[in-house]
Amino acid sequence: MTRRGLTLIELIITLVIFGILGTALARLMISNSRFVGRQEAQLEARQTARAAMHVITAELRLVSDGGVRAAAAESVTVRIPYVFGVLCRNATGAVTPADSVISASAVQGGIAWRLVSGSYAFDSTVTMSTGGPASDCTADSIKVVPGGGRVTLSRSGIAPPGTVFYIFQRVTYKFAASAQLPGRLGLWRQVGGGAAEEILSPFGTATRFAFLTGTRLLVQTAPPPLNQIQGLELRLVGESERPPNGAATPTQYVLMPRVKFVNRVIQ
Repeated sequence: MTRRGLTLIELIITLVIFGILGTALARLMISNSRFVGRQEAQLEARQTARAAMHVITAELRLVSDGGVRAAAAESVTVRIPYVFGVLCRNATGAVTPADSVISASAVQGGIAWRLVSGSYAFDSTVTMSTGGPASDCTADSIKVVPGGGRVTLSRSGIAPPGTVFYIFQRVTYKFAASAQLPGRLGLWRQVGGGAAEEILSPFGTATRFAFLTGTRLLVQTAPPPLNQIQGLELRLVGESERPPNGAATPTQYVLMPRVKFVNRVIQ
């Protein structure tokens, strides 16, 4: 008994079918690869925007009277409190527990103390060191709370014992050209007169600060007078490092959180 082989027409039909199936499978694999790439790029962009939001808002929420020192679309400079306490006699102060990581990395910018009017006065020449005579506080019936401590200020007689004070640092946040990703935008942080440090990148060119003004917290894109700024809107446009497969530009994720704080101009 002889076996009949495939005819030429059957062979051609078989090859066409396999070709169609192979093309469909290739397209499916390419589509899945591009979908995964877009998802990863979207996640990358979202993580950049959210990380910037958490970093900036954690400090901006602490801004108080006279806290905004300079404001522009691409940068803001603020006074950030990081040690709080109560003045004792002479040059001693009793302070509350502070974040050890923040305190260790902080650059002292001066002291602010509460006036009878309820506002604050500032002195950028006063510095603080740890420790101080316990008798200076006990004499005024000022106790150190558990976990707190005593500090010595570089100048005495700043205000009467019992006056609330805080030590602040001067921080600038700025969106500028990235050093890690040339041609892209990065978030830079500078403390005091130290070197600026790039902490996050990349961001889209639409990233900027907007300003909240008045009791209704109206958004204003142009920087208003400092005493009118009641908060900031962070227009964060996070980007992926590279365009995903099949795309010509990086993926973007837009986040626009608002931070409300108290601010009045005090020299």
